[in-house]
Amino acid sequence: ESVLVRPDGRISLQLIEEVMAAGRTPAELTAELRHGYARSVGASDITVIVRSFNSQKFYVGGEVVTPGVFDSVTPPSVLQAITRAGGLKETARVTSILVIRRTPAGQRPLAISVDLTKIMNGTHPDIPLQPFDVVMVPRSGIANVNLWVDQYIRRNLPVTPGFAVP
Repeated sequence: ESVLVRPDGRISLQLIEEVMAAGRTPAELTAELRHGYARSVGASDITVIVRSFNSQKFYVGGEVVTPGVFDSVTPPSVLQAITRAGGLKETARVTSILVIRRTPAGQRPLAISVDLTKIMNGTHPDIPLQPFDVVMVPRSGIANVNLWVDQYIRRNLPVTPGFAVP
């Protein structure tokens, strides 16, 4: 019998409850299915064969070179996702990157703060993303000031600021 893995990573089979399939090897899944069926119908011979892999989507936005939606067969880490988005802009605040993660239905999304400098210097492990995670790279404080100056001062002056050399 062929079974598709749902977007939440689970599979549904007759006679046993739902089983988490995502992130598991065929051998691990086979062992759990054999155990589940042994409880309801006795010993059974089960083999898990992976016929195809679907890519998993993740999102990267904010102060990266190429924000967007990306596909991956295996979930990338935060650093890999940012690299996939072309890397950080000069205006990025690397100490407060957010990973926004789905939670079970009805609950608020989970926000995980990531300090990329700690990952890069090896004092904190990189975080693996889950399908449909959103990585948001905020603008740095000085970049916000520069944007404010540009929008509210430079663009509103009746003359172009410059220097005159006598």
